[in-house]
Amino acid sequence: MKRGLLKIGFALVCASGLTLASSLMPMQASVAHAQASAQQLTPAQIEQFKQLPRAQQEALARQYGIDLSMLERQGSSRGAQEDPETLRPRDGLTDEQRRMAEEDAESENDKKKKREPELKPFGYNIFAAQPTTFAPVNNAPVPGSYRIGAGDSVLIQMFGQESISHNLVVDREGRLTIPRLGPLTVAGLTYDELKALIQNQVNTRMIGMQAAVSMGELRSMQIFVLGEAHQPGAYTVSSLTTISQALLASGGVSDIASLRNVQLKRSGETIVEFDLYDLLIHGDASKDRLLQPGDAVFIPSRGPLVAVSGEVVRPALYELKAGETLADAMNFAGGALASGHLPSVRVLGVRNGQRQVSTVNAVTQAERLLGDGDEVYVPRISEAVDNAVMLSGAVTRQGAMEWQPGLRINDIIRSPTQDLLPEADLNYGLILREDPETYTLKLYQFDLSSALRGDAQQNLALQPRDEVIVFSRFEEESKRIQAGFATDEEVEEYEEENNEVGLNNSLLPTAERLPKDKLVLYSKNSRQTLLERLFARLHTQGGIDGTGRSVSISGEVRFPREYPMVENASVASFIAAAGGLRDSAYLARAEITRTVTEDGAANTDYIPFNLYDALLGNASVQIRARDQISVFRIPEWQNTVEVILEGEVLFPGTYAVRRGETLLDVVERAGGLTDYAFVEGTVLTREEIREQERMRLASLSQELRQEMASISLTEGGVTNYGELNQLLNDLSGAEPVGRLVVDLAQILSGDRSRDIELRDGDRLVVPGQRRTVSIIGEVQMPSTYRYDESLSVIDYIERTGGVKRRGDDKRIFVVRADGSVMPYAQRRGWFSSTGRVDLRPGDTIVVPLNTSYKDNMELWATSTQILYQMAVAIAAVNSI
Repeated sequence: MKRGLLKIGFALVCASGLTLASSLMPMQASVAHAQASAQQLTPAQIEQFKQLPRAQQEALARQYGIDLSMLERQGSSRGAQEDPETLRPRDGLTDEQRRMAEEDAESENDKKKKREPELKPFGYNIFAAQPTTFAPVNNAPVPGSYRIGAGDSVLIQMFGQESISHNLVVDREGRLTIPRLGPLTVAGLTYDELKALIQNQVNTRMIGMQAAVSMGELRSMQIFVLGEAHQPGAYTVSSLTTISQALLASGGVSDIASLRNVQLKRSGETIVEFDLYDLLIHGDASKDRLLQPGDAVFIPSRGPLVAVSGEVVRPALYELKAGETLADAMNFAGGALASGHLPSVRVLGVRNGQRQVSTVNAVTQAERLLGDGDEVYVPRISEAVDNAVMLSGAVTRQGAMEWQPGLRINDIIRSPTQDLLPEADLNYGLILREDPETYTLKLYQFDLSSALRGDAQQNLALQPRDEVIVFSRFEEESKRIQAGFATDEEVEEYEEENNEVGLNNSLLPTAERLPKDKLVLYSKNSRQTLLERLFARLHTQGGIDGTGRSVSISGEVRFPREYPMVENASVASFIAAAGGLRDSAYLARAEITRTVTEDGAANTDYIPFNLYDALLGNASVQIRARDQISVFRIPEWQNTVEVILEGEVLFPGTYAVRRGETLLDVVERAGGLTDYAFVEGTVLTREEIREQERMRLASLSQELRQEMASISLTEGGVTNYGELNQLLNDLSGAEPVGRLVVDLAQILSGDRSRDIELRDGDRLVVPGQRRTVSIIGEVQMPSTYRYDESLSVIDYIERTGGVKRRGDDKRIFVVRADGSVMPYAQRRGWFSSTGRVDLRPGDTIVVPLNTSYKDNMELWATSTQILYQMAVAIAAVNSI
């Protein structure tokens, strides 16, 4: 700070002599103790200092503490090619300091910064620089119109008979003294006139010699920047300084300055009025005149100001001159963007003390005059595309396509292989058409395959802004999630994969997932996905639930659901929308359920019709909104039922069975059993039972969680939560078998009362001969032993080392090879007695855990028994 004040003060004193020294007295207080060195002064200041009388030089050197001899040495050592002082922003901050200041300001006003950016006056920031008293321009080319004055340095290179170089300075009298030629009066001449004069003198007075003339170091001069400058005052500048450079030297203009009428005054007269908009907008610098010593650049206050914002190239505040119009303001702002809507430009202004808004056509009303404070806003054009049709769904190229008169469906979808995805449904498509007057949607259905062939009824004509939707013929994909091994991370990973391929589905963030939950993933082009969006658009045009514009279809169709009502509705169109009929559909009769409201009461009508005739168009069946179409199944229809036979059957494999066929029937069809079949160990599994077991396991898991949450301490000590968690994990991870206990031996013997009617998915496993007995549960060494009819249950248990302390010897049970369970011990009356169980080959002896070790939890006993039984069944199945 002190260094800057010293330089400014020294320059002003040098320029104005001792008469201005008194004006620096306030400044001297801040620099009196500063030890300024000669290195703090610029070459121009040193040159000015040398031009002062010796007495003034000594006085100033004593006053500012400058070593005069050092100053003289420094001046002689510095060259004329030193770079000029660079103008910095007027705040004087470095880039890093300014960045940190901006970050602080942003953190304090972050909410304001997020709003619409505030408009700023145009052009003010261009001239904002740190004020400087001297900006030498030593490297710039000198124009031919430059006026020579005292202090200018002229370089003369003479060549011919001899080579002579001179570096001469124009003295105070305006003369240039050239050796062998004498003094020439050059002050006031232009640079071109000076060159012509010297070359003429050398040619005429020095025979055989020629001269090349150029300018050396130029003089400095004092000018004034007054009015609404950022820092008005006197400035010492280069003699090549123009009006715009003077503005830069003064730090720019104030917040209320005019850029439209900057005046150059010389000797009390206005030489030129410079409109800076010509320079900034059009690059016209014709009025950016060179300054002369004593010139004053005057900046008046600004005139009327208007704001131009919206869809323009350069939104800002612009100053207007008298008579300038809306067109001028738009030109200042760079014109409207391509997205600007010129016919509806809004002009907000103050008229008669009230704010008023006007909608102006900027094309036809471009000559409208604007007033001070007017705000011009150019709105954005509508996003709607009027000359296009939209193509969406299962197509290769979605988006807008140009509409032309006569455009039809097969004009935008030409090739099934090139324009459609492999999943595209060729039997069902929709056209969405918006009424331009009521903005209501109308829907038209078409058969895409017929449209591609040019069928006049299906190849519908398109209108501007129509949307053509092609659906997928695949509705969903599925993946099963089993509680226990399907962790949250796996579900999140699966959901992330879905998002990557664009599937429009999400998993419900439920805390509990049931075993074998079915995760349904709808294709992004499926009926479920696309129609859901369509019904959302139709919501406001129908009933409260959006069904006022829909028809539902149920029964023997591929995709029974609700479909939007179309203008060209028919029974055939809704059958096509539902993906077509199943093989089981009954063509002789279908039914429409229609609700009719009369006199405020709703009545239901049932309208039967011949489905076959309706599909052929022979029956006149009218479809209305809210109708329900029911497609019935053929009486006694049965879908293909398959069962699997494995193991010791003569011809194992998959068999198709008819309704009512039994286990005996299919075993006989398979040739019966082999000689090695272990009939007692036969396992029959059924999907229905498997689902029931799955639900039971889920219920037990939930109950066990509740027990774990409620039990904290027991009489025997702290509950072992590790074992409880292990049991819970076993239940969650267990795969139900779905075993149905059957007595195949009795069935094969002809006992029809024990025979079982088969169902789709049944699986019969007949293991080979098994002469073993297994012991599992709370025994010392669970093992499998060869069957010995002389051994009892207790004998086998003793062979494993006996029952553990935690084993419950009163609840021992035997799981037969056919899956039936036989308790080993029962209570009778007041006393307990042991009931003997005859063991058979393939039996499994189970010693359960004593529940007294588990807080008398009944759930524990139930859960462990289920797990033991499942283990036996799984072992039987896996033995094949």
